[in-house]
Amino acid sequence: MSDLAIHGGPKSKTTSYSRPNRYGELEKRYALEALDDAGLMMTNGSMVRRFEEAAAAAFGCRHVILTTSGTTALQTALVALGVCEGDEVITTSIADAGTFMSILAVHAVPIFADLHRDTVGPDPDSVEKLITPKTRAIINVHMAGIVGDMDRFLEISERHGIPLLEDCSQCHGGKWRGRCVGTMGNAGAFSMNESKHMSTGDGGFITTNDDAVARLARLYIDKTYSRGETRRGDEVLLFAAINARPNCLTGAVALAQLERLQENLNRRDAIVQRYFAELADLPHVRLPQILDDATCAWWPLPVLYTGDEPTRDDIVAALHAEGLEANSALSPTPGNLHQAVVKDKKFFADRNDVPHFLQDVEYDEWSCPVADEIARQVIRLPVDFRFTDQDVDETIAGIHKVWRHYFGVTE
Repeated sequence: MSDLAIHGGPKSKTTSYSRPNRYGELEKRYALEALDDAGLMMTNGSMVRRFEEAAAAAFGCRHVILTTSGTTALQTALVALGVCEGDEVITTSIADAGTFMSILAVHAVPIFADLHRDTVGPDPDSVEKLITPKTRAIINVHMAGIVGDMDRFLEISERHGIPLLEDCSQCHGGKWRGRCVGTMGNAGAFSMNESKHMSTGDGGFITTNDDAVARLARLYIDKTYSRGETRRGDEVLLFAAINARPNCLTGAVALAQLERLQENLNRRDAIVQRYFAELADLPHVRLPQILDDATCAWWPLPVLYTGDEPTRDDIVAALHAEGLEANSALSPTPGNLHQAVVKDKKFFADRNDVPHFLQDVEYDEWSCPVADEIARQVIRLPVDFRFTDQDVDETIAGIHKVWRHYFGVTE
């Protein structure tokens, strides 16, 4: 008789995963400092500037620009890099929707590269094959905290003269050859929502070593206002822009989170190393392949289940029944090319007109076979810096229990 919980047996994990409040005394202290400052607007108080200066020093870049979200960080970076209406921007076929939505927001055309099986990020060979005279930028997404081959992406960018934007939303503190992600391309974009390594509830920031890119980014998030350089009434608006200004409470929380980032990363790495040690020999399990020059900044760990029977969904259902936080999705959507907003060019909420800048592109929703295979195989395992050793032990025990039932694996 089966001892699996899904068949009525006892659960491997009977308590909730440990997730105490991630905001503590340091966040409170800095928030109170912000409230006692000259104002909460970023141009009045000091906390936005303090975070930007501290983050630039921590990541090793000339400029950090705080924004309201990772999506607005990407959108702002694209504008600052010179992407205009009708330009093509190559990115990955599976990522958070914010990546390709930021491209659409500037009326550019998203072009979707296939994934690399080892890193679950964009395959540089696929990216290069998609370059055309209309390509104006490449977005390399560091998926799930896994750092891909930056040498290859930088070489492609330089050889073709195309700016490289690093989407580091899931990879705070990751490194390539000792350099932080987000500082090697022309710009980087980070998200700070509650699921990320650093969280302000919602928020984001841009990194760059290019003074001109930084200047345009700062103008774009503030409607191109010069802020103090021009008398009120004499302001000259330079180009169409948005309001994505953060406030000083966001800056205060971001600064506190930054100061604890390395501790957070160390704990995530310790958890993932346990997974690698305990799961590497299980049949039909493919773990991410870490490149020699990469230092990953782990998010939930994507492993690939390569078996046929039971199905991946059967496995995930069994893991859920054991009380484990496993899921079957690399991203909230199964793949960007399968979304109506892409394949049907559904740009407007209340009508089906295709905007001019999208009329010449045709999407083949089955043009990224590796991405589709990964979407069918992926099982995401939980990783959180707040997890206790018991959380990790019970997760591993539950996985072993499911594999023992289906594949006869002994511990």
